[in-house]
Amino acid sequence: MDSKTYYKADIIEALIPKKDSTKSSDVYVKILVEGHPSQKTKVFRELDGKAVWNEHFLLPIDMETQLEIKQSKRNTFFKHGSRSLGKVKLDVAAILGQSAVAVSQDVRLNFPSDEVLHYDASQRGYILVRLYRPEGPVQLARSSVGKSFSVLISQLDTFVQIVSVASQLHPFANLAWQVVSSLYTIARGQLDRDGRIGDLTNMMEDVYTFVDDVKSFPSKLVSQEETIKKIMFQTIECMLFIQEYSGHGFCGRALNRQWADEQIARFTQTFTMLKASLNTGVGVQIALISHRIYEDVQSIVQTQSLAKLHPVDMDDPSRPACLPQTRSDLLSSVFSWAMNPASNQNVLWLHGPAGSGKSTVATTIANITRDLGRLGAFVFFNRRMAARNDPAAVVRTLAFQLGEFDHRLGAAISTVIKSTPSIRQSPLRQQFHKLLVQPLSESELAVWSQEGPVIIVIDALDECGHVGDREDLLSVLALESVKLPPTLRIIVTSRTELDIQEALEARKNICSTPIDINSPVNDKDIHLYLYDRLQNIRSKNKYLSLPQEWPGPNAIDALAARARGLFVWAFTACRYVDGQDPEGRLADLLRTDVCSNAESALDLIYSTALVSAGRWEDPAFSADFRDILGVVIAAKNPLTALTIDRLNEVASVSRTRPSLHTIQHLGCVFRGTTSEPIHVIHPSFEDFLTDRARCKRDEWFIDVSLSHQRLALQCIGSLRATLKRNMCNLALTRSGVDVKILPEDVTYSCIFWIEHVCELEGSEESLSILVYDFLVKHLLHWIETMSLLKKARHTIKLLMRLEDWSQSTQGRHQELCHLLADAVRFCQAFTAVIEQHPLLVYSSALPFSPTNSILYQLFKDELSIPVVAGGFRDEWSPLLMDIPRPGGEVTSLSLSSDGSQLISTVARGCYVWDVISGELLIQGPKGDVSMTVFAPGGQLAASCLFSGSIVLWDTFSGKMIGQPLKRDQGAIYALAFSPDGTRLISGGQNCTIIMWNVQTASVILDPPATHTKTVLCLAFSPDGLHYTSGSRDGTIRIWDAALGGMVLGPLRGHSGGVYSVAFTPDGTRIVSGSDDKHVCVWDVQAGSSLNRSREASMPIKLCGHRSTVFSVAVSPDGRFIASASKDTTVRLWSLESNEELSHLVRQHRMPVRCVAFWQQYGRLRLVTGASDATVRIWDIESVGSMGVARKHKGLVSDLAFSQDGQRIVSGSLDRTVRVWDPITGQCLLGPLNLEQPVHSVALPADNVRILAADREGAVFAWDATTGRHIIATPADDPSYHSIVGPLSLERRWIVDSRTGTVLTMLPTMSPVRSQASFGNCMVLGLANGGIVIVHFPGTPQLV
Repeated sequence: MDSKTYYKADIIEALIPKKDSTKSSDVYVKILVEGHPSQKTKVFRELDGKAVWNEHFLLPIDMETQLEIKQSKRNTFFKHGSRSLGKVKLDVAAILGQSAVAVSQDVRLNFPSDEVLHYDASQRGYILVRLYRPEGPVQLARSSVGKSFSVLISQLDTFVQIVSVASQLHPFANLAWQVVSSLYTIARGQLDRDGRIGDLTNMMEDVYTFVDDVKSFPSKLVSQEETIKKIMFQTIECMLFIQEYSGHGFCGRALNRQWADEQIARFTQTFTMLKASLNTGVGVQIALISHRIYEDVQSIVQTQSLAKLHPVDMDDPSRPACLPQTRSDLLSSVFSWAMNPASNQNVLWLHGPAGSGKSTVATTIANITRDLGRLGAFVFFNRRMAARNDPAAVVRTLAFQLGEFDHRLGAAISTVIKSTPSIRQSPLRQQFHKLLVQPLSESELAVWSQEGPVIIVIDALDECGHVGDREDLLSVLALESVKLPPTLRIIVTSRTELDIQEALEARKNICSTPIDINSPVNDKDIHLYLYDRLQNIRSKNKYLSLPQEWPGPNAIDALAARARGLFVWAFTACRYVDGQDPEGRLADLLRTDVCSNAESALDLIYSTALVSAGRWEDPAFSADFRDILGVVIAAKNPLTALTIDRLNEVASVSRTRPSLHTIQHLGCVFRGTTSEPIHVIHPSFEDFLTDRARCKRDEWFIDVSLSHQRLALQCIGSLRATLKRNMCNLALTRSGVDVKILPEDVTYSCIFWIEHVCELEGSEESLSILVYDFLVKHLLHWIETMSLLKKARHTIKLLMRLEDWSQSTQGRHQELCHLLADAVRFCQAFTAVIEQHPLLVYSSALPFSPTNSILYQLFKDELSIPVVAGGFRDEWSPLLMDIPRPGGEVTSLSLSSDGSQLISTVARGCYVWDVISGELLIQGPKGDVSMTVFAPGGQLAASCLFSGSIVLWDTFSGKMIGQPLKRDQGAIYALAFSPDGTRLISGGQNCTIIMWNVQTASVILDPPATHTKTVLCLAFSPDGLHYTSGSRDGTIRIWDAALGGMVLGPLRGHSGGVYSVAFTPDGTRIVSGSDDKHVCVWDVQAGSSLNRSREASMPIKLCGHRSTVFSVAVSPDGRFIASASKDTTVRLWSLESNEELSHLVRQHRMPVRCVAFWQQYGRLRLVTGASDATVRIWDIESVGSMGVARKHKGLVSDLAFSQDGQRIVSGSLDRTVRVWDPITGQCLLGPLNLEQPVHSVALPADNVRILAADREGAVFAWDATTGRHIIATPADDPSYHSIVGPLSLERRWIVDSRTGTVLTMLPTMSPVRSQASFGNCMVLGLANGGIVIVHFPGTPQLV
């Protein structure tokens, strides 16, 4: 309550200033007090210029008061008192301050001459006021907060009834009623004690007097619709604020007092302005107050950063929303859940059968929350659009939209993108955590929990990929959404598909809400929809003179009965009726039977529509229908009719009629125009056409497999007719190119031809031949075009998928399989170059491909390309990727169970990497870490420290979970998780092995000393029943995982410490590595047989390493063993023959500490870590060298051409000089030896000498023919004979300095340390001793 000094004032009467009219008018007095809501007298009709009220008011004595006579005018809605007749000021403090003033005093306040409209100065008018002296401070009796809430609820309830037919206002009025009612129920008693909230709700109560006026003049509602809509918005926001303010909101605690006071003042001011707008009838620009905090300007840099997520475009303004009055109960239920902080369920799954109106409801929710400023993201799927049915794009699209919605979240997400550029290639769970959970948990965004709900709408989840494709997405939604702030409310709609139901239905944080299509409420909504749409049809067809009541309640009842609760039936029926003869079409529908279930009802309406629309007796029409519908249904993205026709033109088909010639007859089942993509009206229509049992007629049945085959042929035909080298006439530049807008048929064919081919499983060899013939002519052209479309990186996965398809076809086409395998390696090796510029396919990737590769042999002679003398290399390098150095010796590697992530451990910590991109995702615990292992599932990892403790940590956030596990084991060197991830074993310096319960962080088994020396390695058997240990004591032991007792061992076969052990996948053998240089394979028995014997036969020893074997691994298929050694090599062994695959040796520069197998797209890879601080990923089948063949044994320090360009001389840090043929790349002379590293070389103009200088400055000369040493003079210093060539190397780009023409970009290779050029030839000297000679076409030739 307010404790100020108030005085009583009576408004007695007023003399109205003489007006320009003799008519009587309605007048009232408006009382304005600064900082308080306005008050007014009743409206009184003046008589002979005088009006009498005798009304009482209570006003503050210390505030300035103004009285205004207003003329009430009823001819315009909401314009009572729209004309001011005069104003006076009332200085109460001065009047009552006079000592002569008694208990009360009448005061006549004359209107000043400049404040009235008058003609007679003698009658300017006055207001007579009676003032009462206050006895002291009094408490102003105001309406309680509870009373104000009650009034607001009553007024809103009345208003909802008034505007039930107004589409714009009704949902907001209903939502305002909901939030006020909800808050009234939980907080009225508490809020009655808060004066500030009391003032605010009193102001709102005053504003809501407009409802009484609307009730009296409903026809005038439209003139103030925008202002009333703002009042509804502001009411909702204000109630959400009061909810948080009172401690009953999502935050769960009261808000900061100073900030809350500022918000209250802002809300009060806005409601005051809205009230003024209502009273004056003038629509003004009023900035509504949002309980959420917004930034007006979002930085361009932040927007560009968010765009790097490559979100999917979700623009579709044509999406239909619910009609007014329909779905009101369902929408009310959804919003009640969304606005209710008491609900612990932050995800609502709205599900129902096809055609039940889920997407329309989702769009309506999105539209309402967007208008309220609370729509964080709206993602909707479409099975016919590749971009909108990709589960991999969902999380990053949500993150992009949320970042655009809130600048603070956008800044946090941008930081993640900057630190992890490859985040969009990361697994979905990683994306969800890094882009959503982690940013929303930061302290800067803690205020989100105080700002009320933010809504995310995810529509048609069942159209997001196939069942297997969306498994990870469903897992993330089900398991990870609970980690989001409770204020973030996610609404998901879908059909009740089994995989979605199993993932979402049983989760405690997910509210499962089925749509009951058989409910009376749903039936009522169908009736309303049919009535509205049929009335619209009647209005459009005015010349048919349909009756006013057409089609009548009986017809609508009959149609609703046939709809069986499905909105899509009603929608299709209305489209069907909306034709040339609505009455005839309606009669057709009414003659059909009422079906027993929803699916039968859909089948009947679709059959009826097709029968009436088509000329099915004409075979040409039926064929055209199937051709067009086949493309529409099989297409990965919707296509326009023009594109469908263009694809048809390049295929060997007989149809020449335009698609629109057929489509024009099928408007009731198609959506789209001549310039827009063609869609079927609903996914359920597609289901009908592709199920022969449902559509029942061959003319209508669409064979999807046949349609994919036809579309594959059309795409390949389109590309054959279009693709060529440099199809956009580009010039090679270092700045790259913008995305090129190509014809839709070409773009579509480039992106999706492989997907259509791969849909045809087990297809005949003829298609393989067609694909092969296309690729041998156009493979490079296709890669160029994909680069033009900024999709160069997509080529790797597409070609891998096509390679898998080629191996599964009937009559397997070997040449195609080999070509595709080579194409995959080509794209893996050069995509980073090709995406810089499309023309680098020809000027860089192809010239630097292995000379024995299929692609090089296929295309080298047909194209004018640079030529590397002698070839860059002979075979593909086995090295696929070098992961950046984290610093320090790599001591352990561990792969996640899904193969997407890799943890590398170095002396100072551990790092999580994306295996495919090689990008660093997160850094784990820092310190003296000896080993780290992934737990099954991939989100948990354990690191052991030399200090003797174990740290469990989250691999998504890098944060430690719980307290370190500590037991007296000394330094810990070995860890292993059980296959189910519930147990962890550790071994170390004190010779013991301890088993931990991962969930409780407690010890399960703590046996006494198990080895006589340090335990160095541990491994669980595949079934989790046993584990094995290896020790510095040279023995291996096998233990019972349940009881802890030793069941086999000690196994003695090594003469040194055992550094690594691994079970084979079947659990029957153990592989071990030791510092005795051997790899041993032990034949052990699993299960019960293991318990019966403590002896085992001697192992099979694999010999080949020259030093300690630090690590061993067994391939997932049990075929191979990999071993990593101090001798810098990784060796592969056949587990079947126990022989080394000597041709597959892999090597680092320093000792290799760890090795692991990795499965990628069905291909087996090898991952290694070494003391040279590198992690490398290898192809296990390639036999080629890693890089350019070494011409010198050390760095090439200088190069020079002869004056005629016929020879090249090189000098190296290996203290030798050599002469080379620039055409063949062969050595012509050398090595010529020096005692110091070579600094510079030259071939002078006389062509008879070779000159060199060492780094001490000494000059040497040799006979250019024999290589015989000859005497040199100071004038023979190579610097006096150097030639500056025309070509230069600028970073990795080779440029012709004469013309500025860019010639090529160098691919990844050893760093260039020296260079020289002559004419069209450039020679490069590399740090590894290699020499690369490149000849370019189109530039001056060698002399």
